[in-house]
Formats: sequence, C-alpha cells, structure tokens
Amino acid sequence: MKCLINFSKPFLAGLLLVLVACQGNEDMANNAPFKTKGGLQYRWHRKNAPVKAEPGDLMELRMQIFAGDSCLYDWASRGETWTLQLRQPHYKGSLQEGLALMGRGDSATFYPVADSVFRYEMTQKKPGWLDGSSRLRIEIGVRSIRNEEASIQTFVLQQNLPDSTRHASGYVRYVLESGRGNSLVKGNKYKLLGSMQVLGGEVVREFTELEPYYFVHGQGVIKPEGLGQILEKARVGDSLWIVLPSWLAYGKKAIPQSGVPPYATLFFQLRITKASN
Repeated sequence: MKCLINFSKPFLAGLLLVLVACQGNEDMANNAPFKTKGGLQYRWHRKNAPVKAEPGDLMELRMQIFAGDSCLYDWASRGETWTLQLRQPHYKGSLQEGLALMGRGDSATFYPVADSVFRYEMTQKKPGWLDGSSRLRIEIGVRSIRNEEASIQTFVLQQNLPDSTRHASGYVRYVLESGRGNSLVKGNKYKLLGSMQVLGGEVVREFTELEPYYFVHGQGVIKPEGLGQILEKARVGDSLWIVLPSWLAYGKKAIPQSGVPPYATLFFQLRITKASN
C-alpha cells in the first residue's frame, strides 16, 4: 500500500475517504481484545519479550500510522525506524501506555485518539482533513530498547574510571593527560584534535591537523553546546575522554549528514591546543 504522506510531501484526501477511513478504525478499535488501564485499545501480534521497556528507555520502533486504509506515515516499509524515549503517560489512553507493555521483538496494533497522538506524541502536525476525535491505527514493532544511563555506567565500569569522572548532570569527563598550559582564556582561539563517535558505535567525525575543529573560547559556538560547557574546565594541552548524554548533546534530533541518530550518547576523544592564528 502506498503511503499518502511523506515527511517532505503533503497529501490530499477527499472528505468521503476521510469519513470511511476513520469509521474503519473505530470499528477495528471497538473489536480490539485488550485495553490498558487508561483505556488505550490494542491487539498483540507478537508478545515474547522477557524484558519490557521502562520510563527513560530509548525504543527503536518500526511503525506505520493509518487512518482507516489511508497510510499517514510509514517508516517500516522503507526500512527506517523511529526512536523515542519512553516516559510516564501525560494522559489516559496515551500511546506510551501501550509501549510500556512491549519489549524487544514484540509487535502490536494500537488505536489511540488522533488529537492526542499529534498533540503529545508526534513532531508532525495533524493533517487538516483528519477528524481529531477519530481513532488512528498504529502498527508498531520494537526493534531495540536501550537505557542511556545504563550504557554510560557500563562504559565507566569497563574503562575502570573513578566515580569522580561522573558529573551530576550525567556527563563523563576524564583527563587522560593533563596539559601543562594555562586554563582556556575567553576570546582566545583554540583547536580540538581527535574524534567524535556514538557511544558503542562508529566514529562519525574526526578532527585532524588538516581538518581540526576551531573555536573561540567563551563565544558559545561549539556544537553540541554541552561540549562547550564541559571544556570550561580544560587547560591547553589536555587530552580528554568525554561522554555526553543525549540531553546535553542533540536530544531527540538526528544529524543524518554526520551519522548521529536521535537520542545519541556521544563519546569524544580530544586534545586541546592553542591555535597558531
């Protein structure tokens, strides 16, 4: 079935199609065999995962959203996934209630109210033709579940880093080699050499002598901004390991051109030197 909406292409649908589609979802929802405590109706396709998602977990999902037979969004058939962070439900009947029942490899269909989904769950706007009180049909399969805090803690333990490397906000800053230079001076230009990678994954950017990362200290131009905050304590000549949790990096935003997925934990191996000019 061809999806009517792409992220880049708006779709058109006739009023009659909308009415029939929405009614179709209502009928299927009324026949759904299960219901969460908050009233979200659903049906299982596969339910074998021994470990279920918990609030704070990052869930990588294969997902399709339908209004009746009309496909609104389709990640699954394109081989793409949608990542979200499971949180406590904001309202009764939230899609989050259904996701909390799922684990890796599970799949199910959920029938939430359209208005609630587009208001609280989606970054996209609700199509103007779609009746907000109608029910959507959302097909979801869980590809993976990851707890970001647990991943960072595992890294700290594997590298045998002291507890002092963890900051209260969640980042890791470990000095491999302390520079003998002065602290960074506001307004001075510096360069970073080293690499950036997704924690547990591939290097997504390298900073070499031919292509270093230049920044002027104190001007707030370092991206992600959390990295700039951590470098406040650095000295010229320092070699550092830095683990930056997603909430201090790019959050739910993906940077496709750099190979950074949503909710990425970033690992930096850096050396700081004074720029020659």
